[in-house]
Amino acid sequence: MSAKDQVYKFISDQLTSGKLSRNDHITEQYLVNSIGLSRTPIREALLQLASTGILIREPRKGFRIKQFTKEDVEDIYEIIGTLDGRIAQLTANQLTEKDLSIMQFLIKSMDAAIDTELYTKYNELQDSFHHVYINKCNNKFLRKELDNKLDMFIGKSYLHIQKGEINQLLKSTNQEHKQILDLFKAGDQDKLRIFMENIHWSRTKAHYDIW
Repeated sequence: MSAKDQVYKFISDQLTSGKLSRNDHITEQYLVNSIGLSRTPIREALLQLASTGILIREPRKGFRIKQFTKEDVEDIYEIIGTLDGRIAQLTANQLTEKDLSIMQFLIKSMDAAIDTELYTKYNELQDSFHHVYINKCNNKFLRKELDNKLDMFIGKSYLHIQKGEINQLLKSTNQEHKQILDLFKAGDQDKLRIFMENIHWSRTKAHYDIW
Protein backbone atom coordinates (compact mmCIF):
# COMPACT_ATOMS: atom_id res chain seq x y z
CA MET A 1 0.00 0.00 0.00
CA SER A 2 1.41 3.40 -0.98
CA ALA A 3 2.01 6.15 1.58
CA LYS A 4 -0.90 8.08 0.07
CA ASP A 5 -3.23 5.09 0.50
CA GLN A 6 -2.04 4.50 4.06
CA VAL A 7 -2.64 8.14 5.02
CA TYR A 8 -6.03 8.17 3.29
CA LYS A 9 -7.15 4.96 5.02
CA PHE A 10 -5.97 6.15 8.43
CA ILE A 11 -7.76 9.50 8.15
CA SER A 12 -10.88 7.78 6.80
CA ASP A 13 -10.96 5.26 9.66
CA GLN A 14 -10.40 7.99 12.26
CA LEU A 15 -13.30 10.00 10.83
CA THR A 16 -15.59 6.97 10.75
CA SER A 17 -14.81 6.08 14.35
CA GLY A 18 -15.28 9.68 15.51
CA LYS A 19 -11.67 10.06 16.68
CA LEU A 20 -11.26 12.87 14.15
CA SER A 21 -13.80 15.49 13.18
CA ARG A 22 -13.95 17.22 9.82
CA ASN A 23 -12.93 20.51 11.42
CA ASP A 24 -9.76 19.13 12.98
CA HIS A 25 -6.39 20.09 11.58
CA ILE A 26 -4.22 17.16 10.50
CA THR A 27 -0.48 17.66 10.92
CA GLU A 28 2.48 15.75 9.57
CA GLN A 29 3.67 14.99 13.10
CA TYR A 30 0.28 13.55 14.08
CA LEU A 31 0.44 11.14 11.16
CA VAL A 32 4.11 10.29 11.75
CA ASN A 33 3.26 9.33 15.32
CA SER A 34 0.11 7.45 14.34
CA ILE A 35 1.12 5.57 11.19
CA GLY A 36 4.85 5.13 11.71
CA LEU A 37 6.01 6.43 8.34
CA SER A 38 8.73 9.06 8.16
CA ARG A 39 7.94 12.71 7.60
CA THR A 40 8.88 12.86 3.88
CA PRO A 41 6.39 10.24 2.57
CA ILE A 42 3.75 11.65 4.94
CA ARG A 43 4.23 15.15 3.53
CA GLU A 44 4.11 13.88 -0.05
CA ALA A 45 0.93 11.91 0.68
CA LEU A 46 -0.78 14.93 2.21
CA LEU A 47 0.17 17.10 -0.76
CA GLN A 48 -1.19 14.46 -3.14
CA LEU A 49 -4.49 14.31 -1.25
CA ALA A 50 -4.66 18.11 -1.35
CA SER A 51 -4.03 18.12 -5.10
CA THR A 52 -7.05 15.82 -5.66
CA GLY A 53 -9.37 18.03 -3.61
CA ILE A 54 -9.68 15.75 -0.58
CA LEU A 55 -7.67 17.94 1.80
CA ILE A 56 -7.03 21.66 2.02
CA ARG A 57 -3.60 22.94 3.07
CA GLU A 58 -3.54 25.74 5.61
CA PRO A 59 -0.13 27.36 6.18
CA ARG A 60 1.27 26.87 9.70
CA LYS A 61 -1.81 24.84 10.70
CA GLY A 62 -1.52 21.67 8.64
CA PHE A 63 -4.33 20.22 6.55
CA ARG A 64 -8.06 19.84 6.98
CA ILE A 65 -10.81 17.92 5.23
CA LYS A 66 -12.41 19.75 2.32
CA GLN A 67 -16.04 20.65 3.04
CA PHE A 68 -18.81 20.44 0.46
CA THR A 69 -22.15 22.20 0.12
CA LYS A 70 -25.38 20.31 -0.48
CA GLU A 71 -25.26 21.24 -4.14
CA ASP A 72 -21.62 20.11 -4.42
CA VAL A 73 -22.41 16.68 -3.01
CA GLU A 74 -25.46 16.24 -5.21
CA ASP A 75 -23.39 17.08 -8.27
CA ILE A 76 -20.65 14.65 -7.23
CA TYR A 77 -23.25 11.91 -6.67
CA GLU A 78 -24.51 12.50 -10.20
CA ILE A 79 -21.00 12.15 -11.62
CA ILE A 80 -20.32 9.00 -9.59
CA GLY A 81 -23.61 7.48 -10.72
CA THR A 82 -22.76 8.16 -14.34
CA LEU A 83 -19.27 6.66 -14.05
CA ASP A 84 -20.31 3.70 -11.89
CA GLY A 85 -23.28 2.98 -14.13
CA ARG A 86 -21.13 2.99 -17.26
CA ILE A 87 -18.54 0.69 -15.69
CA ALA A 88 -21.25 -1.72 -14.50
CA GLN A 89 -22.72 -1.70 -18.00
CA LEU A 90 -19.33 -2.46 -19.57
CA THR A 91 -18.51 -5.29 -17.16
CA ALA A 92 -21.95 -6.91 -16.87
CA ASN A 93 -20.93 -9.87 -19.02
CA GLN A 94 -17.35 -10.14 -17.76
CA LEU A 95 -17.92 -11.40 -14.24
CA THR A 96 -17.19 -15.04 -13.50
CA GLU A 97 -19.08 -17.32 -11.14
CA LYS A 98 -16.27 -16.74 -8.65
CA ASP A 99 -16.75 -12.97 -8.92
CA LEU A 100 -20.48 -13.30 -8.29
CA SER A 101 -19.85 -15.60 -5.32
CA ILE A 102 -17.44 -13.05 -3.83
CA MET A 103 -20.04 -10.32 -4.21
CA GLN A 104 -22.64 -12.52 -2.52
CA PHE A 105 -20.24 -13.22 0.36
CA LEU A 106 -19.52 -9.49 0.75
CA ILE A 107 -23.26 -8.72 0.91
CA LYS A 108 -23.71 -11.24 3.74
CA SER A 109 -20.65 -9.83 5.49
CA MET A 110 -22.08 -6.30 5.21
CA ASP A 111 -25.31 -7.49 6.81
CA ALA A 112 -23.29 -8.89 9.72
CA ALA A 113 -21.26 -5.68 10.03
CA ILE A 114 -24.47 -3.62 10.19
CA ASP A 115 -25.98 -5.89 12.86
CA THR A 116 -22.85 -5.61 15.02
CA GLU A 117 -22.45 -1.86 14.33
CA LEU A 118 -18.99 -2.33 12.79
CA TYR A 119 -19.37 0.59 10.44
CA THR A 120 -15.70 0.92 9.50
CA LYS A 121 -15.74 -2.74 8.46
CA TYR A 122 -18.97 -2.13 6.52
CA ASN A 123 -17.27 0.67 4.59
CA GLU A 124 -14.35 -1.62 3.68
CA LEU A 125 -16.69 -4.42 2.57
CA GLN A 126 -18.79 -2.03 0.50
CA ASP A 127 -15.68 -0.76 -1.27
CA SER A 128 -14.59 -4.34 -1.97
CA PHE A 129 -18.04 -5.19 -3.36
CA HIS A 130 -17.98 -2.40 -5.92
CA HIS A 131 -14.38 -3.05 -6.90
CA VAL A 132 -15.14 -6.63 -7.90
CA TYR A 133 -16.62 -5.23 -11.12
CA ILE A 134 -14.78 -1.90 -11.23
CA ASN A 135 -11.46 -3.75 -11.45
CA LYS A 136 -12.81 -5.71 -14.43
CA CYS A 137 -13.23 -2.54 -16.50
CA ASN A 138 -10.69 -2.27 -19.31
CA ASN A 139 -10.97 1.52 -19.45
CA LYS A 140 -8.35 2.62 -16.91
CA PHE A 141 -9.37 6.27 -17.22
CA LEU A 142 -12.95 5.48 -16.23
CA ARG A 143 -11.68 3.48 -13.25
CA LYS A 144 -9.33 6.21 -12.11
CA GLU A 145 -11.92 8.97 -12.44
CA LEU A 146 -14.50 6.98 -10.48
CA ASP A 147 -12.02 6.18 -7.71
CA ASN A 148 -11.00 9.84 -7.49
CA LYS A 149 -14.63 10.91 -7.08
CA LEU A 150 -15.38 8.18 -4.51
CA ASP A 151 -12.31 9.21 -2.51
CA MET A 152 -13.73 12.71 -2.10
CA PHE A 153 -16.14 11.27 0.49
CA ILE A 154 -13.35 10.33 2.87
CA GLY A 155 -14.60 8.74 6.07
CA LYS A 156 -18.18 7.65 6.56
CA SER A 157 -18.78 9.14 9.99
CA TYR A 158 -22.36 8.31 10.88
CA LEU A 159 -22.21 10.29 14.12
CA HIS A 160 -24.46 13.01 12.71
CA ILE A 161 -27.19 10.45 11.96
CA GLN A 162 -29.44 9.01 14.66
CA LYS A 163 -28.46 5.47 15.64
CA GLY A 164 -31.68 3.83 14.42
CA GLU A 165 -31.47 5.68 11.14
CA ILE A 166 -27.93 4.45 10.49
CA ASN A 167 -28.96 0.80 10.51
CA GLN A 168 -32.01 1.53 8.38
CA LEU A 169 -29.88 3.47 5.89
CA LEU A 170 -27.20 0.79 5.60
CA LYS A 171 -29.68 -2.07 5.37
CA SER A 172 -31.48 -0.22 2.57
CA THR A 173 -28.16 0.36 0.78
CA ASN A 174 -27.21 -3.28 1.16
CA GLN A 175 -30.57 -4.29 -0.28
CA GLU A 176 -29.54 -2.27 -3.33
CA HIS A 177 -26.30 -4.25 -3.44
CA LYS A 178 -28.42 -7.41 -3.66
CA GLN A 179 -30.34 -5.89 -6.56
CA ILE A 180 -27.08 -4.96 -8.26
CA LEU A 181 -25.86 -8.53 -7.90
CA ASP A 182 -29.11 -9.88 -9.36
CA LEU A 183 -28.71 -7.59 -12.37
CA PHE A 184 -25.12 -8.76 -12.86
CA LYS A 185 -26.28 -12.38 -12.68
CA ALA A 186 -28.90 -11.60 -15.33
CA GLY A 187 -26.32 -9.80 -17.46
CA ASP A 188 -28.74 -6.91 -17.89
CA GLN A 189 -26.34 -4.15 -18.92
CA ASP A 190 -28.85 -1.38 -19.54
CA LYS A 191 -30.85 -1.93 -16.34
CA LEU A 192 -27.60 -1.98 -14.37
CA ARG A 193 -26.59 1.41 -15.71
CA ILE A 194 -30.02 2.91 -15.04
CA PHE A 195 -30.11 1.45 -11.51
CA MET A 196 -26.68 2.85 -10.66
CA GLU A 197 -27.43 6.30 -12.04
CA ASN A 198 -31.00 6.80 -10.84
CA ILE A 199 -31.26 4.73 -7.66
CA HIS A 200 -27.96 3.68 -6.08
CA TRP A 201 -26.41 7.13 -6.57
CA SER A 202 -29.61 9.17 -6.47
CA ARG A 203 -29.11 12.85 -5.69
CA THR A 204 -31.75 12.49 -2.96
CA LYS A 205 -29.27 10.43 -0.91
CA ALA A 206 -26.54 13.03 -1.06
CA HIS A 207 -27.47 14.62 2.27
CA TYR A 208 -25.87 11.67 4.10
CA ASP A 209 -22.48 12.86 2.88
CA ILE A 210 -22.92 16.55 3.69
CA TRP A 211 -20.88 17.81 6.62
